[in-house]
Amino acid sequence: MASLDKLAIRGIRSFDDKQISVIEFFSPVTVIVGHNGSGKTTVIECLKYATTGDQPPNTRGGAFIHDPKMANEKEVKAQVKLRFHAANGTRMLVVRNLSVTVKKTGLTMKTLENILALADSNTEKGGKRGAISTKCAEIDTEIPHLLGVSKSVLENVIFCHQEDSYWPLAEPSALKKKFDDIFEATRYSKALDSIKSLRKDRIADLKADKERLESIAKEKLHADKLRGRINDLNATITGKQLQYEETKKRYEELVKNNARFYESATQFRELYVRVENLQQKKEHYRQELSEAKESVQEVGGTDEELQERLSNFGQNIEKEKIARNRREVERQDLEDELAKTRRSHVELINEHGELAAEAKAHDRRISEREELIRDISDKNNIKGYNHTPLEREKVVEFISRLGDLQRRQRSEFDKLQTGRNSKNDEHSRKLRLLHTELESLRMQRGNTREQIKERQAAITKAESSVDTMQGLASELRTLAGDIEEKKLRLEKIKADMQSGNFDERLSAKAVKARSMEDQRDTLNTELRSLSLQAESRARLDLKRAEMRSKTSDTKNILELCNVKFRKLIGRDARAETMERDIDRVSREKDEELVEAEEEAAVANKELQQAETTLSHAKSEMKSKRDELKKLEKKLKDEIEGGIAFDIALSLAEKELEIRKNECKPGVSQVYEQILKAGQAKKRCTACNRGLHDNEMAGFEKYLKEQIKNHSPEVVEAQKAEVTQWENELKDLRALMPVFTTKERIRTLELPALEKQIKALDEDLPSNSEKAEQARYPCEFLKLEISFKDIREVASLKQSASTVSRNQNEVERLKSDIKQLETELTATGTAKTGDDVQRELDVLSNEIRSNERERQALMTERDHQNQLLRTNENDLHAMEKKENTLSNQIRDKDIMEERIVTMTNEIATLHTKLKELDSKILEAQAPIDMLEQEHQQAIVDLDAKIREAQRSVQELNTNVDKLDNLNKIVERYIRDKRARLLVECADKIEQFEQDIKDLVTNIENARDAIAKIDRDISESGSLVANLHGNIRIRKLSRDIAATQAEIDSCDMEGAAKAKRNFEDRYQFASSHVLQYAHIGGEISSHQEQLKMTEKDLRDFKDINKRYTDQLVKVKMCDMANNDLEKYAKALDNAIMKYHGLKMEEVNDTMRHLWNKTYQGTDIDGIKIRSDVEGGASKRSYNYRVVMTKDQVEMDMRGRCSAGQKMLASIIIRLALSDSFGQNCGILALDEPTNALDVENIDALAESLVDIINERKNHSNFQLIIITHDENFLRKLGQAEVMEYYW
Repeated sequence: MASLDKLAIRGIRSFDDKQISVIEFFSPVTVIVGHNGSGKTTVIECLKYATTGDQPPNTRGGAFIHDPKMANEKEVKAQVKLRFHAANGTRMLVVRNLSVTVKKTGLTMKTLENILALADSNTEKGGKRGAISTKCAEIDTEIPHLLGVSKSVLENVIFCHQEDSYWPLAEPSALKKKFDDIFEATRYSKALDSIKSLRKDRIADLKADKERLESIAKEKLHADKLRGRINDLNATITGKQLQYEETKKRYEELVKNNARFYESATQFRELYVRVENLQQKKEHYRQELSEAKESVQEVGGTDEELQERLSNFGQNIEKEKIARNRREVERQDLEDELAKTRRSHVELINEHGELAAEAKAHDRRISEREELIRDISDKNNIKGYNHTPLEREKVVEFISRLGDLQRRQRSEFDKLQTGRNSKNDEHSRKLRLLHTELESLRMQRGNTREQIKERQAAITKAESSVDTMQGLASELRTLAGDIEEKKLRLEKIKADMQSGNFDERLSAKAVKARSMEDQRDTLNTELRSLSLQAESRARLDLKRAEMRSKTSDTKNILELCNVKFRKLIGRDARAETMERDIDRVSREKDEELVEAEEEAAVANKELQQAETTLSHAKSEMKSKRDELKKLEKKLKDEIEGGIAFDIALSLAEKELEIRKNECKPGVSQVYEQILKAGQAKKRCTACNRGLHDNEMAGFEKYLKEQIKNHSPEVVEAQKAEVTQWENELKDLRALMPVFTTKERIRTLELPALEKQIKALDEDLPSNSEKAEQARYPCEFLKLEISFKDIREVASLKQSASTVSRNQNEVERLKSDIKQLETELTATGTAKTGDDVQRELDVLSNEIRSNERERQALMTERDHQNQLLRTNENDLHAMEKKENTLSNQIRDKDIMEERIVTMTNEIATLHTKLKELDSKILEAQAPIDMLEQEHQQAIVDLDAKIREAQRSVQELNTNVDKLDNLNKIVERYIRDKRARLLVECADKIEQFEQDIKDLVTNIENARDAIAKIDRDISESGSLVANLHGNIRIRKLSRDIAATQAEIDSCDMEGAAKAKRNFEDRYQFASSHVLQYAHIGGEISSHQEQLKMTEKDLRDFKDINKRYTDQLVKVKMCDMANNDLEKYAKALDNAIMKYHGLKMEEVNDTMRHLWNKTYQGTDIDGIKIRSDVEGGASKRSYNYRVVMTKDQVEMDMRGRCSAGQKMLASIIIRLALSDSFGQNCGILALDEPTNALDVENIDALAESLVDIINERKNHSNFQLIIITHDENFLRKLGQAEVMEYYW
């Protein structure tokens, strides 16, 4: 237990700052005695400040420190030094330093360096102290820990200030705060609130995590859909790419055929672009030329002459600019000088105004001075000063004469004042002599009257005493008989006490109490050592509780499931094999069912696949036939005559070839040459065969027909036919894909589909029969295993899983418990804190029971001792009264003689009193006459003095006023302010002329600058006009050159080439449509694929995130359940601790109150704690109640001051006993305040019992501060203290 050693105080309250006062604390009790203001309470305040760092109430601003004014210092330094033993036995030293400084605004206090250190026992031999901390906050936290109690117990129980001693009966809010601090309920309530708040936040987080899990699950589903869409797009793109490659080959062949024509035919584009650019360029030049002509005046001359004139303008402009800058500098200098001159002119005008005002004031003061001189001369009858103006010498002369007049009036006033004082002194001397004689006579009269009163009072008192003593003889005889009876009763009481043997019985109880206290100290030591292993023991308790819970759960599950298990398996359930047995049976049933279901599923799948394939083939065949009909209808609509497409295409190609051959240019010339050669040579030059005459007619007819057929008119008609046949062939070739698709469907796809449908129709009955055969075993197994059995097996399986998991947990917990017990056994014991606490509770109950028995013995012994002391005191009082009665009888005779003597003395004193009255009347008449004469003389003198004083004051006022006016006038003349006014006016005129000259010069400079600016601006417009003329001539030349270039281009050939290109290229572009369409589809699908893949990248690692989130949700749910269990356990522990402590405190209070309080109006007191709030937020409201006949009433507002003080002391004693087990210190400041004698005696006896009970504890210390000597005597008689301060 913690204890105090020594306290050193310097500079605190009434303790001087020049020396250190040291007090040593003894065990078991230290008593401090002294008068009010001697510093007793300061000791408690210093102990509280040293241990908690808190200063006493109402000491803000340095009131706790010795006043610097009392010390005659500007700064006072204070120090509190405490040496104490910590709860662990270590000797510690704490030093706290303060200072207070006197400032202009008051006192300023500050905290200096503080020290907490180890105090070695060999410091006198050179040992060192090891400092632990110098920070106030750390020291304030560490000291309560070292003392083994909380700061609130130190403040409110151990070192409670006298002003706060009634706190148990304070208002409810303040009482609740103090009890919450003592019970440390706030600390644990905050921890409980933190746990609940944490669980609430985690529940909110869990809700958010679950929502996030749902969101991730949706994202996972969406990602799966995106993957399926990607697969479909890849398949579509692959098919389209094959079709694209085929179309591309046809397109490339077409491009190769048109390549040469395209290269030659597209040259016209370059010519068109070039001409278009030249046209735009020409238009641009024309716009610029029109804009330039609008703002330029044309100038004659060649381009070289204009350029030369332009180059010479730069030099002239530079010269003009230099001249302008020089003029600008001159103008700026003139303006600066003008501004400076104007500022000086303004300053002179201001100065002139001030001087003129001073001149007017000077004239006014001279007039006032002359008026004042005339008034003074008229009042004081001084001649020669009534004319105006007065010369300076006259003024000086008048002031001198006024000084002489002042001195004369002052002399007369002083003379009157001296005469009045002398008359007062003479009157006082005469009056003092007369009063001395009168007071002497009055004093003699008063003494005589006092002697008469004393004699009369003494006679009255003596007569009363004589009357009272008439029955003393009979009373003395009765008292002698009572004394004999009291002696006999005293002998009997002594015999009863000797037979009671109280001392031996109390000694046995004390030995037993010491033994149990030693045992409790051992358990407390063990509990403290266990607190160091709190974490391990807490884990051990949790492991054991968890193992018991798991074992109980396993047993309950086995009992519930044993009937179902025996029905299913055929034997009783065992925890070790239950899960394996159920898994085996369930697996066997499931395997049979799964095999049957798989066979049925395979057969159904084959049947569904066959039906799906058949249905798909039939629908595809129907669509192909519909497509074939559409294609045939299209071909029929496009081809006239209803002939086949291939025949129509072949005919069109042949017709086109024929028409092209017939319309070839030069054929008619060839026939004409053959005709001419044949007619001339009789030979056909084409076949080199000779002609007879009879063949010539046919030869000529044929050639003439051919020539006619190939004439230009016929050729033109045939060209139109060629174009028509080309268009026809183009249309037929455009139908080639349609014809190809129709033939592929008719010859390939439809026969293949018919063959496939026929094979599927043949296989469908066998597949149906196979599916039916596979379905029957599955249905049979499903009927065999009822739904109820499946549910029971699933339930048993879940229970078995729980049992198995519990078994594994139990085995793991056994291993952990064994390991923890091994670790704790190695440290000394395997008991937990709860085990030791239970032993402590049992031992505390035994100690209280033993204490109650001992208190009963002590009460009985005290009753016998009290009875013995009462009888002894009564006997002593009777004997003393007997002596008193004897003495009173002797005094009675003496008093009767004195009464006669004092009666004679009173008669003599009355005669002397009459003589003194006549002498006093004779002495009063001269005093009244002297007072009247003095009063009349004083009134006359006071009137003369007042008149003289008024004249002096009036003259002094006028003189002072004249003197002030004269000084100001003389200073004006001395400073020559009039001449300065004239000089200032001359300077103003000069500056005004200078300003006019400067303004004229500035205007001239500005005119010159403006002229130069006009010249420069006009030269600039001329230069711009020259530049514009040069630019106009250049634009005209550019327009002519551009037009010549446009005229050189062959636009007719370009137009012809363009028409030829459009006709030829239109055919090629039509073949690109299909190729471009397929490419567009592929691009579209690829773009969709990219977008889908991009969307899928947004769901990267979605499976992993889904798994992680699922694990997180499960873990958070388990953690929240653990937090709920921990919060409930902590809440129950707080309630249990609070209930035990309140029961212990109330038990101690009941015992102390019944032993101490001597009244009968209160049977007992207790602290009532009312629970407020629900289970989620529980708090306690405290109130002190008193009981009478089983009725409880609030003590606050219903008890007297003494009851309040006694209740407060008992509550502090009970709280110290419950919450200060590691700190045996308690300080009581003026505990007898407001208590009556009986309760003071009872309190002393209770404190003596407490001291005797605990004096064997080396660290028990009770500090009592009192100025009640009776209370101190009671403690001294009980022999519980050896010294006191």
